[in-house]
Amino acid sequence: MELAILGADDWPIAREIRLRALKDSPSAYIADYEDEVTVGEEGWRERFTRMRSVVARDDGRIIGMASSVRVAGRPTYERHIESVWVDPRFRRNGVLRAVLGHLSVADPGVTEWRVWVLDTNTVARQVYDRLGFSPTGERQLLPDGSGRREIRLRFGR
Repeated sequence: MELAILGADDWPIAREIRLRALKDSPSAYIADYEDEVTVGEEGWRERFTRMRSVVARDDGRIIGMASSVRVAGRPTYERHIESVWVDPRFRRNGVLRAVLGHLSVADPGVTEWRVWVLDTNTVARQVYDRLGFSPTGERQLLPDGSGRREIRLRFGR
């Protein structure tokens, strides 16, 4: 498995993976395919100004991705993880662990990682639990009016 950090010029790769993820697991994300497919180059390049994305490749094919974001108003030692996806054929093979580890190496000053997970997404909650994340006790209602909620998980070194 090869790991790489994407740059702004790699926006087509990030877009392709995001759209694959939304088609593969639409109920795991807040965003939906119909909205994301309309985001153009400028929108994707803007995302790279506030996030760092890592991809995992197997024989040149991208099999996983995750991004870290510095959230305004939060401590500098903390990052938020988002846009997480692993190709279904490679799940339970350490891909996400490797991607998150690469993000950690890229941001050595970060000692806390946080992620919001839909409270109904038991698979994601189990995955993060196996990786050592624990609930912070924080919950939030999604702003889309759906009544869905997220819980916040934390991992610290």
